[in-house]
Order: sequence, then C-alpha cells, then structure tokens
Amino acid sequence: MSYNIEWFDECFEDDNSLKTTSEATTKLDAVAGVITATDPDLIGITEGPNTTTTTGARDTVAALKNFAAAKGLRQADAMIGFPSAGRQEIAAMFDPNVCSLQHDPGGRAGHKTNPPFNEAFQADSDADGIKELYKHYRPPLEAKVSRADGGADFWILVAHAKSKGIFSAMDRVHFERTSDRNRRKLFAECSSIRLRVEEWLEEDRPLVVMGDINDGPGFDYYESRFGRSAVELILGDVFDVDAMLRYPIGRPKFGRYGWEPSTARFTDSFTNDQVNALIDHIMTSTKIEPAGTEGALVWNPFQLDDAKPHKQALLDASDHFPVTYEIA
Repeated sequence: MSYNIEWFDECFEDDNSLKTTSEATTKLDAVAGVITATDPDLIGITEGPNTTTTTGARDTVAALKNFAAAKGLRQADAMIGFPSAGRQEIAAMFDPNVCSLQHDPGGRAGHKTNPPFNEAFQADSDADGIKELYKHYRPPLEAKVSRADGGADFWILVAHAKSKGIFSAMDRVHFERTSDRNRRKLFAECSSIRLRVEEWLEEDRPLVVMGDINDGPGFDYYESRFGRSAVELILGDVFDVDAMLRYPIGRPKFGRYGWEPSTARFTDSFTNDQVNALIDHIMTSTKIEPAGTEGALVWNPFQLDDAKPHKQALLDASDHFPVTYEIA
C-alpha cells in the first residue's frame, strides 16, 4: 500500500510517544482504522513522522512502532532510508511475520547523474542540452523485501517528489516562473528515480515504485509545455517496451470534478474550484505478478464502493487516499 499520511509528524511527542490531544487522537485512530480496513502487509508511507538529524531524539521508526503497538496493528515493524532535511519522512511499515525489509541504496557514490539518493546529481530537466544540479529534498526509500513464505525477493522504491503547489501570494508573472521551476525540479527528481529503476532492471530485480509523485498524466497545463508527466518519466520509454513499468491503477478518466480515480483534492488557485487529482501511484516491473485481475485500488470513499464504509476514517486520517495492490 502507498499512503501519504498528512503531517503524521504532528501526532507524536518529542520522545516519539503518541500525543493525547483530541485532534491527535482522532487522527491516530483514523489512520489505524484505515490500515485495519485495507489490511496491507507492507505500507510505503510519505509524510511520516520526523527523524531529527541535528538535535533532538525524534525517530521515525520508534514513532511508527509505538503507533502500531498502541493501536494493535500487525504492521508492527518499520524502517526508513536516508532521512530528509525536513519534518516529513519517507518510511515503510510492515508485518514482520510476512516479510522483512533491508535498506538497499543503489547508485554510485560521487556519480554525476546516478549517485545515491542522498547526494546531489545532474539532470537536463528542460531539454536544452545543459545539465543542472539538483538534490532530492526527501531521498526516496530503497529497500529489499524478503518474503517469509519463501517467495522471490523484490525491491521497493518509495518516493515523495517535489510538489508543484505554490503556497505564497504573488503576481501571474511569478506564478508562471515558479510553476516552470517546480515542474523542472519534479522532472529532475523523477528522472533520477527512473535511472535507479533502469539500474535495477539491468540487475533483473523485480521491483515496485510507489509514493506521492505529485503528478499524473494530463494533470495540468504546464505538463503540456513539456510534453509528458513525471509519472511517464518513471514508467519508461514507449520505444523500449520491455523496460517499461506496469501501471495497475489503469487509465484515469477526467470528469466534472477532475480525475477519477483520485487520491487527493486541490483548490485551483485562480478559479477556487475543487479539483480531484491522481498523484499517489503504484508502478511495478513485469516480474511482479498480480494476485488477481482486480488491479490496484484507490481508496477514495466517493469513488470506490469498498471504501465507502470507511469514509470518515479516510477523511480524518489524511488529505490523501491510499492505494493498494495485491501481488502474487
């Protein structure tokens, strides 16, 4: 399961214990309810609780384990990779009776275009023949997954890519400039992720990419200026079909309220209309076999019948809805 748990960090004290305010309790109960309802063996979490890298004792793994223990969740173990520079971490929770996870970063130290995710890298994000220098603000989590049932190992990459949102007041000229810059940063991060995917494919690794990519095919006007979306960058090149990833959610449809299925909703900065968006994704290599024919499920209670009984928990837990996918 891929799940952006909105500002989950705010539910924990500095000693990694659970806050007991009414607001935090409501959210913690709701998140636990969503996890119980969806019942995943493994969860790729974005906006997870903080790990401090300077002062303090905030620890993502300790906070998530405390949460699982307090709520009686079977996903009782947790891990992170490289910590982020901010308060929103990328993490994984999992059932230790079903699988074990090991941080397994790829790339080559000091490489210009494909270093480990905690190093700066070069990318030509605007196709002008000049490479710019970028760095992942939230280094994607790479992990090897070993199955307790004896099934083949596989690898996961959990990402929380650059947001295209513009949250400060400015005139239209600055809006255009900032939108263009944000999308180029997003493209650079997703190009870096694609290089890791290609590295793993060359090593014949079964893999799953999941997380909040902050983009989707046909998402906005600025995408048309670049001719593609960040998700399509990760999926791969149509002229190299064997190296393309599968997209088990299927083709989204655009309707009166935006995209369906959708994992989040945003307010248009000019019209103030609410627009549904599909920005949380799961992608797999061809070596990952689905458990059935259903495909991935987006747990939007306004669109998915299975999610409707859990509507309040889903709304209280986060401003994103989770995506689940069952593999064989």
